[in-house]
Amino acid sequence: MAISNIVPLINNVAYSHADIVLNIGGVPIVGVTSIEYSDNQEITGNFSTGHKPTSVSFGQVTFEASITVTFEAMQAIQLGAPGGYIQNVPFFDVGINYLPENGILVRDVLKKCRFKGRSQSSETGNSEIPVTLELYVSDIKYQRVN
Repeated sequence: MAISNIVPLINNVAYSHADIVLNIGGVPIVGVTSIEYSDNQEITGNFSTGHKPTSVSFGQVTFEASITVTFEAMQAIQLGAPGGYIQNVPFFDVGINYLPENGILVRDVLKKCRFKGRSQSSETGNSEIPVTLELYVSDIKYQRVN
């Protein structure tokens, strides 16, 4: 395991949601209220004699992501979608740029994404209508850019 040479954050500004600039296919998206993405690898214990695994096998890596946007941002995305369905938007990359004041730029990229669907709801007392967009993701590139 490599050990990082990154200096700890002391007397500086920490990364926050407000520092995120998100773009889809290179176009900045305004109205992103939430972004979630993850990767997970299947790891299986192999058993032989005894009750404990004697080795492990590594399986597929899967990726998941969703973006929550305002209803207005959803309308803008849908207007550019072929036939009016976001699932018809061709594959695209999603760039998540963390741009803190006087900090180090961090950029993660969700590769070869496609909208799988959307979910929205509203209720009394909502000041805005959130729309969650579920994504198919082929890969995630975690990057650090100085």
